[in-house]
Amino acid sequence: MNVIIAGAGIGGLTLALSLHKAGIEVEIYEAVAALSPLGVGINLLPHAVRELTELGLTDRIAAIAIPTEALVYANRFGQEIWREPRGRFAGYDWPQYSIHRGRLQMLLLEAVIERLGPDAVRYDHEAVAVTGNATGAAISFRSRATGEVRGTIRGDVVAAADGIHSAIRAQFNPQEGPPIWNRRILWRGVS
Repeated sequence: MNVIIAGAGIGGLTLALSLHKAGIEVEIYEAVAALSPLGVGINLLPHAVRELTELGLTDRIAAIAIPTEALVYANRFGQEIWREPRGRFAGYDWPQYSIHRGRLQMLLLEAVIERLGPDAVRYDHEAVAVTGNATGAAISFRSRATGEVRGTIRGDVVAAADGIHSAIRAQFNPQEGPPIWNRRILWRGVS
């Protein structure tokens, strides 16, 4: 079996590692010319940490993340309104971690390159459209840098992990339209 993954974000890279561990051939295509550690802090909940543990990434994640003890809501004066324990502090078998999104993505990319090889991710391949039938699937790409058509790749399965502005999701759900900003802003703090 061969799986084509469109997108080398956290989801696409984790899927690639999981499929590789299961002995399934994987090809990863990423729209940007090079990955860089972009983003802000995110939380890896215990069920996600369990999956990353299964992939043998526990020590690497623990080295760059903070075990989250509690979720705390406070008012603008810093007075605590509500507190809830998290991860192992809440009785789970796995911790919850606070981690920079970009550092997690780079950690996953490093693991993909180690396990699948230095050419595991093909860059500057923006997903355009996908087709499929009983014999497999095909996905078409173009260069994000130049706009030129990159061609069509065939596989048994195509997994769309091409992000919030997914061309593949839009193909299957054209009535959905682009994401709608809810006009809410989250302020984060670490202590």
